Amino acid sequence: MLRRGSGYGIAGPTWREGKRQRPAARPRDVKAAARKLKKRLIKHGSASPHLLDIANALGRCDRRHRCLHPACPQCGRAVQRTFVRALYRFIEAHEHLGPWVMLSLILPPLDPEGEIDFVAERARYTAVLRRAGLRLGAFGLDLSFNEDDRRTLPEADRFAPHPCVHIYGIAPAAHVEAALPKLRRLVPATNMVCRPIRRKRFNGDPAAFAYSHKPRFTRRLTILRDDPRRASPVRTTRDRVLTVEQEIRAVRALARAGLTGRIVLLGVHFELVPIARPRRTLRT
Repeated sequence: MLRRGSGYGIAGPTWREGKRQRPAARPRDVKAAARKLKKRLIKHGSASPHLLDIANALGRCDRRHRCLHPACPQCGRAVQRTFVRALYRFIEAHEHLGPWVMLSLILPPLDPEGEIDFVAERARYTAVLRRAGLRLGAFGLDLSFNEDDRRTLPEADRFAPHPCVHIYGIAPAAHVEAALPKLRRLVPATNMVCRPIRRKRFNGDPAAFAYSHKPRFTRRLTILRDDPRRASPVRTTRDRVLTVEQEIRAVRALARAGLTGRIVLLGVHFELVPIARPRRTLRT
């Protein structure tokens, strides 16, 4: 489907992203991001032929030949759009399973100093969700680089910078509520993550599906912010762009994961099935 151009589109998607509800990236924005990433990989890949190979692949990605590389901003956006379309078809075809909730889960990092491994993280999150009793859902693995910027605290009370792979997706509300007590025992709160489990009623906005497989990662700073309703500052986060080193680590992780390696499915799978029109489409 991606080789035939599905998911790339001409106009930008209809959903809006982030807390500020900004418009999603348009094709020309994604092309500019691909050119910028290619230059960065060439500049910092002199000692790594693998990075130069990725840069060459990104440079050849166009309408006539899609590179389908996991780190390609254009192909990552196409996977995201196709994923959103497939999930909407699934929800429409299985209304009896609703209502639905969006579930977020954050496990402690496997190896903060080592390589980011989406394959191992995918297996780990799948195992935890199944141990909790969740048998149906569609999720995506996200990545952030977390840093503790609470400068008023002693060094011992702040956590070390680390990459954080977390999962976000949709599941039936009844299934999530049944699994929640066990999930809370399996994933307790820590200093790094004070709320490792979050759930929110799905309101029909496609931005929720898009977020579960967003192609761009962020650097997340934990800060203290004054709140007039409280006697002491509250803990919150703010997003920043990745550093060069972080972006290269993310590119390496994506290359090892594969184009769809961040998709986590429980109880469902993707199939290509023929329909009446002279093309094939994706159904769940």
